[in-house]
Amino acid sequence: MAEFNVDALKDAVEKAGLRLPVHVIEQVVAAVDAGKHVVMTGPPGTGKTTLAFLTAEVAQAAVLCTGYLPTTATTEWTTFETIGGLQPTLEGLIFRPGMFVEAIETGRWLVVDELNRANFDRAFGQLFTVLSGQPVVLPFKRRGRTDPIAIVPSGVESPPNTDVIRVPANWRIMATMNVFDKNLLFEMSFALMRRFAFVEVTSPSEEDFRALIAGPGEIVGEFLPIRRLKDIGPAVFIDAAKYAARRAEQAPSKSRVLYEVFYGYLLPQFEGIDDDAAGDLYTIAADVLEPEEQSEARRTVEQVLGVDLRV
Repeated sequence: MAEFNVDALKDAVEKAGLRLPVHVIEQVVAAVDAGKHVVMTGPPGTGKTTLAFLTAEVAQAAVLCTGYLPTTATTEWTTFETIGGLQPTLEGLIFRPGMFVEAIETGRWLVVDELNRANFDRAFGQLFTVLSGQPVVLPFKRRGRTDPIAIVPSGVESPPNTDVIRVPANWRIMATMNVFDKNLLFEMSFALMRRFAFVEVTSPSEEDFRALIAGPGEIVGEFLPIRRLKDIGPAVFIDAAKYAARRAEQAPSKSRVLYEVFYGYLLPQFEGIDDDAAGDLYTIAADVLEPEEQSEARRTVEQVLGVDLRV
């Protein structure tokens, strides 16, 4: 049987083509071993979601879980989506488990992308109690059962006269956030925060960046100085490099390809920056573009970002 350890996760990460510091992998494994759920934080495109999936896959191979249930948090989440609720059928109202309860019942880890999008009070409800290590009795009964459902953490005594759904000892939530969201942490009780380990998934070095985009589309590396303004992960540049490799077969010039990459892949990452930062962004782009594309870049920076360039 495979083991859940640093070597196994490191091997999975390398096979997936990710370039992550070893200490990130070590932190994730240590957190899981210590009984923690994990929140991976960091800039977009650093591989947080892929790492969450890989961690669950390695855990499945080590028989810590039966697989994983992937989902993306939204502002529309309520306890109906997370815990469950009554759903009308031809046979009447029946309890339909939400994704958290479904994952617990089936022994699958729950992988939640963009956790910070959720409204915690509305979405998690009784789960706060469960994740804090206490049992909770739900106001629902499963079909054919007479007792109300109780979700009970591993090692905790079950409430009397309840239909128990036991949380497996090895059950975990693997979640991601694009930033270390202080507002989210404020909404989480300290008791709940203790159940999570926060692991920062940082961007790789410039050397690794260039290795990841090496090949026919590596001209996008000329935009790497943009990362001084905002930490953009390698996924954006990898996607841009694939586009550049394909577009170079038809584009009239290198400058045209670079402008299209700038507009289509990089510019959207800078929404919300101020005029000064936008000026720096345009200057970096203009340095690698010809006059015609420089003019287009200036126009689109002003229009897309809603700024007034003074450069």
